[in-house]
Amino acid sequence: MKNMPLVKCTLALAIASACTTTYASAFDEAESVKKTEKIVVTGSRIARTNLVSAGAVTVIDKSAIEASPYKNIGDILQTMTVSQPAENSLSANGSGAVRFDLRGIGARRTLILLNGKRLPAGGKGADSSADLGAIPTSIIERVEILMDGASAIYGSDAIGGVVNIITRKDFEGFEISASYGDTLDGDGAKTTVEFIGGVSGDKGNVTFSASYSEDDAIYSSQIPFSKNVVQLQNDGSVSPWGSFWVPWTAVTDADGNRLTQGADYGPFRKFTDADRYNHHEQSFLQQPTEKYTMSALGNYEFGNIMASRDVFLDFEVLYSHRNNDSNSAAQPLIPWIGGYDDIPISKDNYYNQQFGPKDANGNAYDIFKWSKRMNEFGPRQSRFSSNQYHIALGLSGDFNDDWSWRAGYTFGRYESQETREGVFNWDRVRDAVGPTHFNAEGELRCGVGPEAIQFKQSTCVPLNVFLKPGEAQDPRAMAYVSGDWSNVSYGHSSIKTATFDVTGSLLELDAGPIGIAAGASYMELDGRIQTDSNAVHATTTDGNGRPTGGGYHVSEAYVEVNIPVFTDASFAKSLEVNLASRYSNYSTGAGATTNSKASIFWAINDDVSVRTTFSQAFRAANIRELFAGQLPSFADGIDPCKTLDDDGPLRPLTQENDAGCLKTGAPASGFRDGLQQIRTNTGGNPDLEPETAKIKTFGVVYTPTWLEGFSVSADFYDIKLEDTISTFNAVRKIELCNETGDFCDDIHRYQSGPLQGVLLGVDTYNENLNASHYRGVDSEVHYQLNTQEYGDFTFGLTWHHTIKHEISIFDGGVTDYAGTHTANGGFQPENKFNLTVNWILDDWSVNWATYVIGELTTDGRAVDGVTPDYTLDAWTYSNINVNYYQSNNLSYSFGITNLFDEDPRRTMLTNGNTNSAGAYSPAFLGSTFFLRTKYSF
Repeated sequence: MKNMPLVKCTLALAIASACTTTYASAFDEAESVKKTEKIVVTGSRIARTNLVSAGAVTVIDKSAIEASPYKNIGDILQTMTVSQPAENSLSANGSGAVRFDLRGIGARRTLILLNGKRLPAGGKGADSSADLGAIPTSIIERVEILMDGASAIYGSDAIGGVVNIITRKDFEGFEISASYGDTLDGDGAKTTVEFIGGVSGDKGNVTFSASYSEDDAIYSSQIPFSKNVVQLQNDGSVSPWGSFWVPWTAVTDADGNRLTQGADYGPFRKFTDADRYNHHEQSFLQQPTEKYTMSALGNYEFGNIMASRDVFLDFEVLYSHRNNDSNSAAQPLIPWIGGYDDIPISKDNYYNQQFGPKDANGNAYDIFKWSKRMNEFGPRQSRFSSNQYHIALGLSGDFNDDWSWRAGYTFGRYESQETREGVFNWDRVRDAVGPTHFNAEGELRCGVGPEAIQFKQSTCVPLNVFLKPGEAQDPRAMAYVSGDWSNVSYGHSSIKTATFDVTGSLLELDAGPIGIAAGASYMELDGRIQTDSNAVHATTTDGNGRPTGGGYHVSEAYVEVNIPVFTDASFAKSLEVNLASRYSNYSTGAGATTNSKASIFWAINDDVSVRTTFSQAFRAANIRELFAGQLPSFADGIDPCKTLDDDGPLRPLTQENDAGCLKTGAPASGFRDGLQQIRTNTGGNPDLEPETAKIKTFGVVYTPTWLEGFSVSADFYDIKLEDTISTFNAVRKIELCNETGDFCDDIHRYQSGPLQGVLLGVDTYNENLNASHYRGVDSEVHYQLNTQEYGDFTFGLTWHHTIKHEISIFDGGVTDYAGTHTANGGFQPENKFNLTVNWILDDWSVNWATYVIGELTTDGRAVDGVTPDYTLDAWTYSNINVNYYQSNNLSYSFGITNLFDEDPRRTMLTNGNTNSAGAYSPAFLGSTFFLRTKYSF
């Protein structure tokens, strides 16, 4: 292990920061709220005097955010037991966006709000969910997570639940904090500086903030766990593995044998798994990222205006900018997979004649199936630049003591630009590996014949695809095939919303007033990804790219009623019934839909409360699902029609077993393609209907009066989702074409020539296909113990238990993925636990958090045609931080994440396992440390 430079240690100690507590439940917070203050709880529009709710709401407060080692609210949310893997700050090849997937139902089915308002989707453009990484952490007061369907209150997307980020208001003074973190080897520093200030007057307040953060790059090769590409075996051991596409040339001969020179560049021989290439050498594990944010939030009291009193204007303005790069292994040239079966290495190419394979007569031949990873050109890179804007204006007031109103307008826009480098122009590759000649000066140039030579001689220089170690590619050849062919795309998502709401009391019952909220809204959404001409015409190895673009609008109206049925009865301290319904009318195929909800909160006595909800929810198709450009892609799987054994003879196809293969163009003699994936045709479908859900929850809360500071809750959920928007599995379409004759028109193959039978693509466009059934239990235990001698202790335990994660597919198959890790079902452990312990004594505090991911099963490696189960053992990691409060204004903190340097679990699904599951993200860097300081004045 390398020693961290002294200058880094000194800097780290100078910028340590304070942290305090961890998660707190909404029920616990209720006791600290003044009874006369009216509060709007996430999941309801009706203001009430306490935080009790029929829906399960968990709160992450400001102290928990400060205590976390992760300085991004999305990464913090992803540590929750109810979270399942989603795109995060360690998604090495992603856009840099951070998302949240509640209960594994999908990030697009978890609604993200900022102070109750929708945010634009973030990422590359026309995305499906908000980018949590664009929210400045310093302005967050708390985050409320409603783990219940809420379409009757908020409309589309609130199937899994709602995350409502609530910002700090009425802040006075100034606060500045700084943090520094790194691996123990000093491989990837993270630096953050945040500032927040606020001023108040008699009529209002303005709170403003700014932040800057920078993350250094970490390559997979710098981390022992991810340094080499390996394959997990059934006995838990690993064996060397790697990419099929190697940096030394591989070719397929006339007999279908794949030949290579190997890493030693010897004579051509048959390719084996030992020849695979470790493609982690050039890949990022942590993206280099630079981000800054600015915000201003405020309110101003106008007083009485016409028929309204206490009229307030409030506003929110947020801006976030991020630059980040993703890196992956050098581009492999594989023209026949890219759809170019007319780019052979010519038999008249000088390099082929000198160094290529020979036929039985010792002559060079046209090589149609060839590949070479172009390491000499460097890695493929994507450079992202994104901006997010959020502007919200609101005007509110009271008609009288019972009735209030609010009008609001929100505008949000997310913009992104991606520049992809390290790609090649196919037409120029065709020239550069085609016939060659020596000109009058003795230089090797492209083309043969007077016309071709005249056209190409001024620019084209032949590419040596048989390059050996230590040899340099001619820079003119490099410039010709790759020098000016960066692909650029632009994307955006925008949202405009106008709302009007009224809340009040209808009448007074013995148990209290009937509360009501009603309102109407109009929302416009727009999104686009504009690809450049290179992508549109598939002229480069970056693949096809079709512009995605479109928009829609929706008009909505809702009503919510809260009825206090009993209070201080013999069988109920209180009983409330909440009813809500929302009508939505979309300009798309979603059309008109009405979704309703009924919930009950029953406080049996001071100790025990019961809560239950019955609701309908829906999710309208997003812009990408509706309007994505249709283009080729790849999916997991192997073509059932091809010969699998590269060393054996071709498998003849028969009408009895392979009718669909033959019908779609496969040769009766059989074929190989050398692929471990399926070529597909993907894209949007403007006729998609909305997904619909029926949701039931039942929960019990126990807060014993005999044990002060203790509470426990357990909530059962049952979610049935229908008309799920997804794509039909490409392999299954081929199988059904063989078995029943269905879907054969969706399967496209080369019809003749040396590539006959190889897939050109299987149509897998978006459809309303599947149904899903999710069932589980979420539980929380909290205990606060205050002692004069030993300080104050807070203990927390949260548990998520998955009972059912069932997916029904179009052709009748039903699979329960609970407790498994699979390609189709994702990462679904049956149990996840979080344990937190916090201690405060005088000027010191310590925060401890342990995270446990339960065991999972997955398919192992097939042996003699039998695929055994493989068990991923339970996995645990722990974080600790120690805080010192020098004064009321100045504090320091030091912490270590993954304290015991636990390696992530390796999986069967991705060779090498560089963040393959996403669930193990906090551990991929090994043990890391952070130091912070905070000063307020």
